[in-house]
Amino acid sequence: AIQLSQPTPQGLEELYRDCEGLCLHKFGSDIYAMVQAELGAYTRQRLDEINHLSDASVGGSVLELTTQFWVGYTQQLDMIKCIFLYLDRTYVLQSANVASLWSMGLNVVRRCLVDTDIKSRLIRLVLGEVAKERDGKSADQTSVKCLVQMFVDLGLYSQFFMPSLIDATRDYYVKESRRLVGSLVATQPAEGPRPTNSASAMSVPQYLTHVKLRIDEETQRAALYLSPGSKAPLLSTILAELVEKHTERLLTTSFDAMVDAHMLADLANMYSLLSSVNQLDALKRYWAVYVKKVGLRLVQAPELDVGLVSDMLAMKQRLDDVMKSAFQSNSMLAHALRDSFEDFINSRRSKPAQLTAKFIDQSIRSGNRSTADEDIDSLLNRVVVIFRFIHDKDLFEAYYKRDLAKRLLYNKSVSADTERSMVQKLRMECGPGFTKRLEGMLRDMDFTSDLDGKFTNLQEAQEANNIGFHVSILTQAFWPTYEPMPLTIPRNVELAQEQFVQFYSEKHNGRKLYWQPNLGTCLLKVSFDEGPKELSLTIVQGTVLLLFSEHDELSYQQIQENTGLEDVELMRTLQSLACGKYRVLAKEPKGRDVAGTDVFTFNAAFTSPQARIKIGQILLKEAEKESKEVEEHIQLDRMYQVDAAIVRILKARKRLDHTALMTELLSRLKFNSTSAEVKERIETLIERDYIKRDDADPSLYHYLA
Repeated sequence: AIQLSQPTPQGLEELYRDCEGLCLHKFGSDIYAMVQAELGAYTRQRLDEINHLSDASVGGSVLELTTQFWVGYTQQLDMIKCIFLYLDRTYVLQSANVASLWSMGLNVVRRCLVDTDIKSRLIRLVLGEVAKERDGKSADQTSVKCLVQMFVDLGLYSQFFMPSLIDATRDYYVKESRRLVGSLVATQPAEGPRPTNSASAMSVPQYLTHVKLRIDEETQRAALYLSPGSKAPLLSTILAELVEKHTERLLTTSFDAMVDAHMLADLANMYSLLSSVNQLDALKRYWAVYVKKVGLRLVQAPELDVGLVSDMLAMKQRLDDVMKSAFQSNSMLAHALRDSFEDFINSRRSKPAQLTAKFIDQSIRSGNRSTADEDIDSLLNRVVVIFRFIHDKDLFEAYYKRDLAKRLLYNKSVSADTERSMVQKLRMECGPGFTKRLEGMLRDMDFTSDLDGKFTNLQEAQEANNIGFHVSILTQAFWPTYEPMPLTIPRNVELAQEQFVQFYSEKHNGRKLYWQPNLGTCLLKVSFDEGPKELSLTIVQGTVLLLFSEHDELSYQQIQENTGLEDVELMRTLQSLACGKYRVLAKEPKGRDVAGTDVFTFNAAFTSPQARIKIGQILLKEAEKESKEVEEHIQLDRMYQVDAAIVRILKARKRLDHTALMTELLSRLKFNSTSAEVKERIETLIERDYIKRDDADPSLYHYLA
């Protein structure tokens, strides 16, 4: 009656009492056997009836009917358990290896499923509904959820259902990945998403979005009607088929284009998916190759030198954004970024160091408008990051020192605090030894400021020869080397110079001063027909112009005799005064070039709306010459460092083979040096009897005391 959902002739309480009486008379085992037989017969009959139906019969699908059977069976079993509760509490508890009525009822169904093919059929049908749902079609979620729970309750889920689910999932996504990955197209910016079941071609970003959607769908599906333990292996299978097996194709097809287009959200998807399948090593490889490729295009193109540092800063900022927003600041990828930057920057010797120093000079030089709206300190911090990658730091220091000298001597710095801040940043990067000379230059300027103030007070007290004479005292060991220039200065300037020497000697006995007039500037008040003007000139220009305060007309030869200047310096000075934008001298014959036969006169008719005019010196092609001198000086210094390092190593080891010597030497040097350069220095040291080769083994070196 219970199995047929009909009322019983007797009440449930009366049935319970009957069971209790039979148990008290030792009929417990007989009752248990009869209940088990009855449940078995009913279960086999119902499942056989369902199994003989087609998948979708008129009375309902196999899934629906099995669901109805299982729901009804568990309700019936619960009622049977209540009626035979006394049997459960006496006979079952007192008997070994006898399952409770509930467990026995589940075992009956379990045996019927295992012993027949309906189990496989149900699994196939359930998986069919899952596949329909994956295809975006309507599925019988109620039946699927109920039957999955039935497999769990019967202990068949892990053994039978789960392996079939994983296999079906793998087959489904193998086909989908082949279809989608096989038709991937090049990435284009600003692409829209594709529908989940779209058969049209996808780009990699769209494919990654599709995979994320699939993951979300499977996660929801697992939470809705699968066992909690199913989620991890299910997602692992999906990721293996959609991502892991196609990692190289995904990266090869569009990684560079995605980074170029700054597609941060899509790159974040890629990072997340590759991380979940342990494929970050592949991402690191492509990331490093991309950074080197883009960097080499910048560094190896001489036509891009003008904006190289700005381009590298922009590139670094863009890649840092990718690291932070897309790659979650992953340490492995950050290390690859640093290594790649270091590789491409140093692929071209000397130039990045020179251009970085020049960029800093332009950034903190007064009058520079390019950084007027930008925080200079923030910009310098970013430049220091680029500087950190440069191997030729000694070359950078040489160029930076020359530029710093010009800024300090010509008062072209934005501020003294900015100069000190930059030197402090370099000190933090490279240590006090690197910035010793730079710090010495700044101290010289502080000392000069104090000393100049005292000398100015002395000049004001002696008004007879007060021409506003100011002097910068430079410690020769700190500053760049300047070639002395022969120049006969005006008498009043010479008197002021002598006065300063006397003043300085009284305060610093034993020190010797060497004058560098070519580094100085002057301000002359000149009267023209239009009125007085102030001319800002170099000392050389001022010396030449002052000759015309006593002479109306001078030939080239006369000017040279009065100044003592060499032809190159005199010609460019006269060209700046007579052929440039501001022509305060007139030249005969007229022209843009100066010749040794020219005659010059003061141009009293000169006009300009400005009250103060700066007349710049004509720049000869000195930049290349200066760069060459700097590099030659650095190469000479490096040569001495290599010699010293080789001697120190062999002095400590007494004898060493060539390979070991090279390894230890290169680890000690702070700059790049080739094997050919080192071999040349070894030969020189052998010739100078510092070391010698072993008579039996030429690759072995000995130290000579």
